[in-house]
Amino acid sequence: LCSLLPTDEDHFSSEADAAVSEMTRGAVLVAQVTNYDSVTGLPLIQLWNLMGDEVVSINRTLVERGFARWLDYYRASL
Repeated sequence: LCSLLPTDEDHFSSEADAAVSEMTRGAVLVAQVTNYDSVTGLPLIQLWNLMGDEVVSINRTLVERGFARWLDYYRASL
């Protein structure tokens, strides 16, 4: 996911993984590729869950729930 870092570790916690699974399982999702990782070439994405008339940012929800933090350069642009 784009612009996110784990809270205190080198990797995301199993709780963060479970939260992503909970928010995305069986959901209609929209992903926007915003960049590519310079080392792996993997796409970096903003991910949204479409819940009826509501659009929920998975990236933002992970930060709000304390599972991730924004990269400093991204937070400054919010």
